[in-house]
Amino acid sequence: MKPNYDAIIVGGGHNGLTSAGYLAKAGFKAVVLEKRDIVGGSAVTEEIHPGYRVSTMAYIVSLLRDEVVRDLELKKHGFGMIKMDGKLVICNDDYLFLTDDENHNRREIGRFSKTDYDAMQRFDAMIQEAGAIVRKVMLMPPPKVDAGLKDLVFLAKMGLDLKKLSPEHRHRLVQIFTSSAHDLIERWLESPMVKNMYAAACFSGNFASLKQPGSALPFFSMAVGELEGELGAWRLVKGGIGGLSEAMASFAQSKGVEIRTNAPVKEIIIENGRAKGVLLENGETLKARCVLANTDPKRTFLTLMDPKHLDPEFVRDIRQIRMGHGSPKLNLALKRLPDIRFFEAGKEGPWHRSNISIYPDIKDMEDNFFAAAVGRIHDKPRLHIVIPSTVDGTLAPPGHHVMSIMAKYYPYHLADNVSWDDIKEDVADQIIDYMTAAMPNLRELIVGRQMISPLDMEREYGLTECDIFHGRHDLDQLFSFRPHPKAAQYRTPVKNLYLCGSGTHPGGGVTGAPGYNAARRVISDLKRGALTSPGSPIPFGRP
Repeated sequence: MKPNYDAIIVGGGHNGLTSAGYLAKAGFKAVVLEKRDIVGGSAVTEEIHPGYRVSTMAYIVSLLRDEVVRDLELKKHGFGMIKMDGKLVICNDDYLFLTDDENHNRREIGRFSKTDYDAMQRFDAMIQEAGAIVRKVMLMPPPKVDAGLKDLVFLAKMGLDLKKLSPEHRHRLVQIFTSSAHDLIERWLESPMVKNMYAAACFSGNFASLKQPGSALPFFSMAVGELEGELGAWRLVKGGIGGLSEAMASFAQSKGVEIRTNAPVKEIIIENGRAKGVLLENGETLKARCVLANTDPKRTFLTLMDPKHLDPEFVRDIRQIRMGHGSPKLNLALKRLPDIRFFEAGKEGPWHRSNISIYPDIKDMEDNFFAAAVGRIHDKPRLHIVIPSTVDGTLAPPGHHVMSIMAKYYPYHLADNVSWDDIKEDVADQIIDYMTAAMPNLRELIVGRQMISPLDMEREYGLTECDIFHGRHDLDQLFSFRPHPKAAQYRTPVKNLYLCGSGTHPGGGVTGAPGYNAARRVISDLKRGALTSPGSPIPFGRP
């Protein structure tokens, strides 16, 4: 059977759509296969109650690459971002509200420490300088472990940037990679309130004890983000984050990409050591010169194909990839804005239009991790909250609102053979009760809600063990080791099979970078005929 396409992309998440857009732009025929009835994967906007629409999973952008926005003409296809008014952090019985006003922020921090504001500026600058090195190589394939001449560009780029750092900053960079978050926070900051704020920020992107060596790596998330030239920016997407996926799909379709929803893939077809196409669950077979898997590495290698096609050692390594960003997502439909106890009741303020975090102190954050690690539910989660309807009136009826809540840490594997299906609504109630200490009238405002458990994330959104990053961001699961040294450059041990999802460099988050890098690799291989079997014609695209 002759190929139907140059490329089949398995999974219509934002990275799969990114790859499809670049492939089509280069003149190749591609199809995107998405099991759900909507494209976007975890970056979707859905109705949770009649008239109330919310970003059901991913809900905010910071790491999205400007190159992807530009190259795929996303703004022409409806993509837009909305800046929020500040950051509100609530820890136990106190709060900090930070804005773009330096004098205001100095006063806020000054309520807790005379030195922490300046210490924060130095710490953030150090993180930014270190993060700039990582930012510059996000759109480059990492080198092979046994780096050859073709890999030297990446190494030279990092080497030159490292050389530009002062000895102190090189020291600090090594500390970020190897130290514990706790040690760095204790080194730089004075007041418990500010320490808790930085610990909560680091806690959000990890699944580890704050005292574990290497647990400071999530600080890079504070550094590598850049939107329209603004470092460290965090923004909402107009129409919810699905507006990004819809713009990507629109661009791809304008270039000839076929996008099929309700098209779950049952198997990646392997013949003579080469990926030849896919078998859909409805029995249909599609053939292509190559297959790009936007699914996580475990799902790709252990579920969508028979491991017999792989080296047993490779299979064992893939089974051991550490997952662990288990986080229920609670979405609420509200009949009006909740009061926030630190501000005037009944009055809307910039604090409603901010990134809102509610969390306990460092001790309870540590207890939270250790409880989750043994399958237990802790009663003091770390919550990240946005109320996007305060800045986007398309998401709810006039005067009404939607609220998005990401909760950490919660286990995927529950102790005592308990099922998430049995307890998820109780956990939702527990989260709402916890929030009422800061938002006392919240419960009476709820007209509808959606609780997405870790198990729901795996079943509905295809996230193995509910890991939104497709594998933890541990040092030995990054760069040339992500997801494995034999699959770290988007090619895999199976010829003509590529990875384009968050399980590859540079990792998770709404970046578009894995899809960009994978597409460039595939385009290069397609152009030089590397994906054509010996003696076979090149049926589509450019020779």
